[in-house]
Amino acid sequence: MGQERLRLALDAVAGALGPEAALVDLGCGGGQLCALAARLGYRVTGVDVAPGMIAEAEALRSSLEPEVAGRLTLVQASIDDSRLPEGAFDCLTAMGLIEYLPSDSDFFGPARRLLRPGGRLAVSCRNRLYSLYSANEYTARELEGGEAGALLEELSSRLRATSADGLLALARELAARAGRLAEAADLDALEQAPELLDHPRSFRADRRQHTPAELSRAARAAGFEEVAMLALHPHPLPPALERLAPRVYNQLALAWQRSLAESPAGLALSSAFVAVFELSQP
Repeated sequence: MGQERLRLALDAVAGALGPEAALVDLGCGGGQLCALAARLGYRVTGVDVAPGMIAEAEALRSSLEPEVAGRLTLVQASIDDSRLPEGAFDCLTAMGLIEYLPSDSDFFGPARRLLRPGGRLAVSCRNRLYSLYSANEYTARELEGGEAGALLEELSSRLRATSADGLLALARELAARAGRLAEAADLDALEQAPELLDHPRSFRADRRQHTPAELSRAARAAGFEEVAMLALHPHPLPPALERLAPRVYNQLALAWQRSLAESPAGLALSSAFVAVFELSQP
């Protein structure tokens, strides 16, 4: 699923840009997106505040072919103190960053400064709409806070825009994946796979969530126009059930991801989304 995340982000910005565009990845972590973008021909700058993450990204950079590594620059800095030139980038990506920042303006301000007018932005967010389905602490928080009705209204309005194309694509993807699903079921029946389940499960109230509408409002206030909302990290079954058959769960998630990423239906069952914006022309 990690590779699907990178593919979705780069596809989101690549559609409107040339092959040698300048891309900046804020919160670049270990540099996986940067490396992939450099392989695709982008001139890439990765920014991360953590020295350990930059060291990991530098190690990855050193393993690349010299021509690819030459297109990649890494900067250790906070996103509001990167000292990168204003308006120098054609596209900007930020995966799993905004949820840790105090406010949306702390992200959109630096993004606006770095992008040229007409530049493309892809940012991943934790999907607050998914709390209606996740059946966990997030669901309880929305119910107790009285916000579930508003979430349902926003989700319902998006679902009304769903076409049959995504559902047909899902059926075809499941049919094509039948053999892998059967193999996953056989393996899960024999043994559990705890290595697939090493991600944190505790309730993390400090990580901010957004609905697509909430994020779009913040983006518009900073001068960005919405281009697309793409579903990311689907959970076709409630997440608590993943431990029962993790390989089957993962195969189902891949089928949902590859068929419903661009459909509003995907947002109902995805714990995150990639929002795509364009910086308005002056």
